[in-house]
Order: sequence, then structure tokens, then C-alpha cells
Amino acid sequence: MTDEIGSESFTPQNELEVELVRAAHEPAFRDAFLRELVKAEVYLALLPANGRITVGADGQAVVPPDVRLDLEPIVRDGKTLFPIFSAPVRAQAAYQANHFIATDKVHNIFLRHPGTEFVLNPGSDYGVLLLRSDVEAMLRGDLTAH
Repeated sequence: MTDEIGSESFTPQNELEVELVRAAHEPAFRDAFLRELVKAEVYLALLPANGRITVGADGQAVVPPDVRLDLEPIVRDGKTLFPIFSAPVRAQAAYQANHFIATDKVHNIFLRHPGTEFVLNPGSDYGVLLLRSDVEAMLRGDLTAH
């Protein structure tokens, strides 16, 4: 687990973000953050691969039936990373383009994407790089910061 701490203001939006900020500043709380993360619901930014998402009269996103939504990986230092977000505002800040925000449980995401490396909150002031070994350890129940 590698911390990514920036300098802008960051107001926690939920309990996961409270734990994230605490863990970033106090290493003794990193294990508690990992326990919270593995059971947390996070946000995914899905981008339209072949069309546009529109907004309905009720203000909700409308995905036309022929539009496919895909997760767009991030490449950083030659590594392909799967982005996940701790709050919708973090995803919105990272993706200014037309996108749809979906939710999923971290544990389920890890299981569906074996061998994948993740980044929580890319481009945000508080984020975490989760290497393959971190993900595998978390799935085994080893919830200690490495």
C-alpha cells in the first residue's frame, strides 16, 4: 500500500474517507483503513465507448441502449491501474468527460479482476496505490499495511 498525499484541501465525504485521511497522517491507523476499504462500497467512473450519456428530464443520467460503458484504466509509470473512488466527487474530479458513476463493493471488484493493480482516488489529495500483492493479501484476510 503506497500513500498518495497531495496539498489541496480534502473534506472527507464518508467514513471511508475519514479513515483514509487518518491513515495517511497516522500510520497506526492504516490497518483500520484497510479493514474499512475491503468491505467498503466504492465508485467507478464508466465512460461511454461508443456514444454519449445524456441527462433525462429528471436530471438522472440516461445511457442509450446501444451505448457500452467501459472502465478506463490509468497508466502510471508504465503500470496499468484500475481506478476506484471513495466518493462520487472524487470520480467527478478525475473525469471531466462524459461518464456514469456506478457503485460496487471493493471485495467484489478485487475478486472479479484477479492480478489487477488499483489506485484509490487518482489525482486526489488522498489516495492509495494497491499493488497486486496488496490486493491478494487483502483477499486472504491479511489486513495489515505492508
